[in-house]
Order: sequence, then C-alpha cells, then structure tokens
Amino acid sequence: MERKGVTSTVVILLIVIFLIVLCVFIGFFIYFKMNESSNNPSVIIVANPMNGIVQTNTQYGVVNQSAAIEQGVLNFNESYISYLLNSLGTSNLHKSNLGYGNPKIEIIMGQETWNSELGDTLIIMKNPSDDPDIRVRMSKEEAVRALLSPDIKQYMKDDVTLGKIQIDMIAGKVELYSKGYLEMYNKLTQKNSDD
Repeated sequence: MERKGVTSTVVILLIVIFLIVLCVFIGFFIYFKMNESSNNPSVIIVANPMNGIVQTNTQYGVVNQSAAIEQGVLNFNESYISYLLNSLGTSNLHKSNLGYGNPKIEIIMGQETWNSELGDTLIIMKNPSDDPDIRVRMSKEEAVRALLSPDIKQYMKDDVTLGKIQIDMIAGKVELYSKGYLEMYNKLTQKNSDD
C-alpha cells in the first residue's frame, strides 16, 4: 500500500516539474517572439521626411497644413519616395526566384519621373526606368498630403480607391507574383475585412 502512495507522489511530482518546464519554455518563446522585430536586422524603420517641416509649421499644437504642404512639395526628394514606397507595402517585395530580377517601380509625379529598384539596398533615381514592373502615378501634393496623414497606409489605400493614385501593372502576372507585387496590389485595392 505504501508503494502506491510513493508511486503516485513521484508521478505528481514529475507532472508538476514538467508543467513548470513547459511554462518556462512558453514564457521564453513569447518573450523572444515579441522582441524579434527589434532584434531583426531586416526590420528597417524609416523616419517620415515631413517631421521637420511639420515641427517648423506648428504653432500652439496646430499644424499650418497649407504651409507644410507647400514646403513639402518644394523639398521633395528621394527620402519622400522611399517613405512612400514603404507605405505602399514594398517592404514585402523581393528578388524573383524565377529569374526576373529585382522589383522595379516607376513613380510619375507631374513632370518628374522617379524610378526605384529594390535589391540588397533600395536605389532611387530621378529618371524614367527602362523596364519597370509597375508604374505609380500621383501628384507631389497628394504624396505630401499622404505623408502628413495620421495613417499613411490607409490614406494611400483610399487614394488608390478614389483614383488619386493610379497603379499600372507593366510586367506579366507571373513576374509580378514572383516578386511579391500581387499581394501588395491586393492590399491596396481590396477592402479590409475588418473595416
């Protein structure tokens, strides 16, 4: 009889030890998963290039929107393009595994044409692209308004829906899919299920 009591005590003790080890393992897993993005070198945080302009044009907590937009249009450069591309969802684009090369995006803003190629680094130049995958058309003023909005991703999505931003797919669907464009395009053009 005494042997059954010892056996059940040992079993209970082993179960308790197992549960403690399991809880510690789960705790470490959650901790490292939550901190993964801060330790992941592939996660790049890009500062909004309008931050300084907004500060300059803010008085008593109120932003002079028209002055900020005017100054933003005058100062427009590749840092604005970089931030806009990130907001369009290009961070999920990648080199094609099917031999099509790096993603190439052309952005036309009135009389200016910018092109970008996303390889190991993002290359942005102020000239037309020879063979872009997609072409984005928008005004500089609308780009600056997007940069000033509190939710730039939603603003860009709304502009695509309203036709203020036009996205033309130049490359074929297989090439676009192999570089990650179709997912980006669908996120910009389809309504959210949680709206």
